[in-house]
Amino acid sequence: MVAYGPAHRAAPRKRSSMTVRGRDTRDGERGQILALMVISLLAIGALVAVAADTGFFFDYRRRMQSGADSAAMAGAEQLLRDLMSDTNVQTAGLKAAESNGFKNGVDDAQVTIHHPPVNGFYADRADKNNFVEAVIFQPRPTIFMAILGFQSATVSARAVAGIKGSDLCILAQNPTITKAINMNGGFTIDAHCRVASNSSDNDALDDSGGACMTATSIAVTGTPGGNSTCFTPTPKSYVPREPDPFAGVAAPRFALPCNAVDCTIDNTSSSYSSCKINNSGTYTLSPGVYCGGINIQGSSGCGTDVTFRPGTYVLYGGGFNVNGSCLHGAGVTFYNTGTTSGTTKYGTVTVRGTVQGALYAPTSGPLTAILFFQDRTFSGGQDNVVNGSTGLTLQGTLYFPTTPVRFAGGASSTGAAAYTILIADTITFTGGATFSDDFSSLPDGSPSKAVALAE
Repeated sequence: MVAYGPAHRAAPRKRSSMTVRGRDTRDGERGQILALMVISLLAIGALVAVAADTGFFFDYRRRMQSGADSAAMAGAEQLLRDLMSDTNVQTAGLKAAESNGFKNGVDDAQVTIHHPPVNGFYADRADKNNFVEAVIFQPRPTIFMAILGFQSATVSARAVAGIKGSDLCILAQNPTITKAINMNGGFTIDAHCRVASNSSDNDALDDSGGACMTATSIAVTGTPGGNSTCFTPTPKSYVPREPDPFAGVAAPRFALPCNAVDCTIDNTSSSYSSCKINNSGTYTLSPGVYCGGINIQGSSGCGTDVTFRPGTYVLYGGGFNVNGSCLHGAGVTFYNTGTTSGTTKYGTVTVRGTVQGALYAPTSGPLTAILFFQDRTFSGGQDNVVNGSTGLTLQGTLYFPTTPVRFAGGASSTGAAAYTILIADTITFTGGATFSDDFSSLPDGSPSKAVALAE
C-alpha cells in the first residue's frame, strides 16, 4: 500500500527562465518609455518657452528699431537745420528715442547718438559727416526661459539716417490756401523732377486755365481742384507736407551802410535812392549792399546790357526790378530784404518784358545753388514776378519761402541752364516753363536736401 504524505508530494515545477526574462524586459521597456516621455515633455516645454520668449523679444526689438529709426532721423534733421553743426544732434536724437519709450539710463536702456557714424558702411565714407547713427541696447527679463536658467537677454537696434539730395524742384509751402499751385493759361509746365503743394485745401492744385503739367511725381497735401485734369502723372492726394529743403541755409550776413560802389547812392544821409539804370549802354555791377534795391529799366534786346560780378547782392529795400535789357552773371545770389517802412522798405523781385541773358547761382559756398533768396521774416504782400522771355536763363534756386511768385512768359532753364528750383509760399504759372534737374555742376548734387534712412 502506498502512502501519500508530505514526503511524497509532487515537486513544484520550476518557472521557465524564458518567461521571467520576458517579463523583466517588458518592465524595462515601460521604464524607458516613461523616461523618454518625461524627456520629451521637458524638451517640448523648453521649445515652447524659447518660442514664447523669442516672439516677445522680436516684438520688442521691432519697437526698439522704430525708436532707433526715429532717433537717427531726428538727429539728421537737426543736422540739416543747424547747417551741419552737431551741437544739437545728440539732444534731438535722444529726445526722439525717449518719445518712443527708450530713455537713456532708464530701465538699463543705453541710447547712443553718433555723428558721424562709428559703425557700418557709412563710418568710413568721405561724406560720413552727412549721417547720424543711433544705437539702443537694453537687457530684458525672460518670461518662460527663466526655468532653463536664462534670466534675461539683451535686445539691440541700430539705424543710420542722413542728408541726401532731393529731386524736388517745385514746392508751394502755404499750408492752407486754395490754389497754392495755380496754372492759368493754355501752356505746359515740363518739370523733370518732383512737384509738391503743402496746402491742405481741397483745391490745392488747379489748372483752371487749361494748362498742363508733366513731372516725375506730383503730390498734394490736400486734393487737386475739380479742374485739375491735365497732369502727368495723376497727382497723389493727402500726402504729408514736404519740409522746406532750404530751411537749413542761413541768410547772408551784411552790414550797413550801403557799399554798392558801381551805382550812384547817397551814403552820407539816411535818404537812400536805388541803383537805377535807365539808359542804353553796358554796365557792370559788383556785390554789395544796395539800399533801395536795383532798378533796371532798359531797352528791348541788349541795348541795355548789365553784368553782375560774382558774389552776393543784398537788396536792402526796393527789391529787384528789371524791364527789358540783357542780364549776365555767374556765381551770383540776390538776397531780398529791407525794413517795414521808409525808403528801405522791402520790395519785390520783378522781371518783366523782353529780358534776355543768363544768371547762374554759385556752385560752392554757403549759398550754393541759390539765385534769389527772400528774407524769411517777410510774408504776404505783393507777388514776385518772373515774367521774362525764352531768352532768359535762370540756373539756380528761386527761394521765396513766405511770399507768392508768378512765374511765366518763357522763363525757364531751357538752354544753358542745367537746373531750376522754385520754392515759394504760393506759385501761379501764367506761361510755359521747363524745369531741368542736371546737378552735375554742383559738388554735392541737388541743393534741395532731404533726410532719409540709410541703414
